[in-house]
Amino acid sequence: MSDYPYQCMKWNLLGHLDTTQVLKKYTMFSNHYGDVHCVKILSHPAKQLALSGSRDKTICVYDMDCFESQEKCLINTNTDHNGWIWTLDQEDGHSSKIVSGSWDSYIHFYDIGRGGLEKISDLSVHSAILCTRFEKNCLLYGTYSKYVGGYDIRSGTVAFKLKNHTKPVLSVAASPDYIWSSGEDNALVCHDRRMNKLLKRIRLERISSSIKFLEPYLWVAGYDGYIKCFNQDMKTLKKFDTGHRQPIMDMSHNMGATVTACKDGVVNVYSPNISPVLWNSFTLDNSASCVDYKDGTLMVGCCDSSVLFWRNKNLD
Repeated sequence: MSDYPYQCMKWNLLGHLDTTQVLKKYTMFSNHYGDVHCVKILSHPAKQLALSGSRDKTICVYDMDCFESQEKCLINTNTDHNGWIWTLDQEDGHSSKIVSGSWDSYIHFYDIGRGGLEKISDLSVHSAILCTRFEKNCLLYGTYSKYVGGYDIRSGTVAFKLKNHTKPVLSVAASPDYIWSSGEDNALVCHDRRMNKLLKRIRLERISSSIKFLEPYLWVAGYDGYIKCFNQDMKTLKKFDTGHRQPIMDMSHNMGATVTACKDGVVNVYSPNISPVLWNSFTLDNSASCVDYKDGTLMVGCCDSSVLFWRNKNLD
């Protein structure tokens, strides 16, 4: 079930009851030996799976039904990449196709249908891959070489390169009509897909590390500790102070919650509306570098190579 009331009920349980009774925390210590840069909770018809990617060049696959045993929980370790892994995504949010992007300039495509990562193909783009947005039949990727690429899955060709930044691209989001991107140049860019032209480019106060689109708003989290909400043509609607005093490294945003992972080692959980309310906060032993939330499970990757999970026991 993924409707809005049900998703909010999940996080209301987290925010308003004694978390020692409602939540159970699981820590995976020994699967990576480098900073964890990306995590992803997957939609899968048979299993509850999650992925993590690290500076150690590996992707770990977890079976979240086996949290009580670290050995059983880790079902696959993939070593196809030769560089730091920066991004993981699932096609259209629910397909069996998975994509990974790395500092080695390769994008790898996998099938997760049987529970492990079965490689389908790869793509070399001659630049480090820093972010992805895997739409149905189209992969958008942001590069160290300052452009956003669009790869057509059906034809197997790079359909376009959008050169709207002057420094590396850190995050990308999309709707049927627009492609948004943010970069180290402090720019937030909107490209019109229908007219194939740059629609708007604004300069932010600080770098934006993570942008997400959930109809009808664009959500932007950055190094200044703020979340900003824009409409689709990038008119600012709301600016919210999260209370973080160090850079927000990643943000998860969906109908259930908005979650921020901060360099200060704090993970905050907010209501997902245009006026966010703090529901819960978790203080970690190390900096949080990436975060994902889906169906009652929160997943956080850390700079000490650990991967943390919180699961709502009332939903088991």
